[in-house]
Amino acid sequence: MQVDLETNLIIDAIEKSGGEARLVGGCVRDSILQRDVHDIDLATNLLPKKVIKALESCNIKTIPTGLKHGTVTAILNNRSFEITTLRHDVQCDGRHAEVEFTDDWKADASRRDFTFNALYADRHGQIYDYFGGVQDLKAQRLNFIGNSEDRIREDYLRILRAFRFHAKICTGNLSDKILNVCKKHSHMIQNLSGERIRDEMFKLLECDDPAPTLKSMQKSSVLQQIIPGEVKCEILSSSLLIGADALVKLALLLRTTENEKASIGKYISKFLRLSNKQSKKLLFLSSNNIKTELSEQEQKKYISLYGKEFYCDLIKICGVESGTNIDLIEQYISFASTFDIPKFPLSGDDLINIGYQPGKNLGKSLELLRQHWENSSYTLTRDELVIYAQKLPSAD
Repeated sequence: MQVDLETNLIIDAIEKSGGEARLVGGCVRDSILQRDVHDIDLATNLLPKKVIKALESCNIKTIPTGLKHGTVTAILNNRSFEITTLRHDVQCDGRHAEVEFTDDWKADASRRDFTFNALYADRHGQIYDYFGGVQDLKAQRLNFIGNSEDRIREDYLRILRAFRFHAKICTGNLSDKILNVCKKHSHMIQNLSGERIRDEMFKLLECDDPAPTLKSMQKSSVLQQIIPGEVKCEILSSSLLIGADALVKLALLLRTTENEKASIGKYISKFLRLSNKQSKKLLFLSSNNIKTELSEQEQKKYISLYGKEFYCDLIKICGVESGTNIDLIEQYISFASTFDIPKFPLSGDDLINIGYQPGKNLGKSLELLRQHWENSSYTLTRDELVIYAQKLPSAD
């Protein structure tokens, strides 16, 4: 794999202090798969304090992000790099690990989850593979390092990570052995933090076609630990959902349950510790409907009513559910991208100035006027709306 300037400068700094540094994990894996590499992580045999000293001596800014677990973040040319000292686990409780530092590269590799996540590469492109990760990667096959049950007992999040990497990399089904171990320990997912569960689920849902993996999760009683009841996973196989964000796919899944949509949406929002913004979007998308045959005037109305993002996501969801022609849905989305939502020209003060009284009737009248304005394809002016308002029963 090709190493860029900033990575080389960091490796130079570590080597000048007598250490060794290798790229590790996802950046090596994705480079072998010829996929885009985003984050660069490095492993080193230098202790954390020596890493900091080595980098700062070369004018590279450092942040002690996780010294207890051996991680230092280097900042160079507005990019961040995580550098972690080689380590091995001393004790694990299923969520956290107590570690000791080591200079043994294989010992560091042995504490990782899957064979293709335990790959290292030096700056010259030499791959260090201690557990057959390259072979598994080329075969698009997921294997735990060592005994799968031992690895899962160390951190129960690895149940979800197994399914996530299956969706991202693998073909075919997970082995029966892995599925059975995941099923055996599926109840332990409830002991993980909502944030960790959310991050894994969102990464899984962002895969182009997560449906086969989700079916395996459901068959193994894993998905039910997150979404109560049965869902119709196959609905996520629609090509209309390629590139859709995780919340859109999650909302579509929730719409297939027999649970009351608002209540299941609130439960999932709380369980996954969604932000207020994420929760609002999930509740909207899981509870609302829109027809998929719309005139231009109706498109403008719904875009104005829901906003572009919610409208496009909802029309996509309803398009999948109804089996509407993909080209038509994409036309609606394209129209929304070019439509500038006009600002409603009236306010409550305008109505009060012509004799309306503050209160519920004022709000109802304002909404009637908004609908009248929308029905005109937003052509009515403020003065025309005021004249129309004077004719309504609430004007007194």
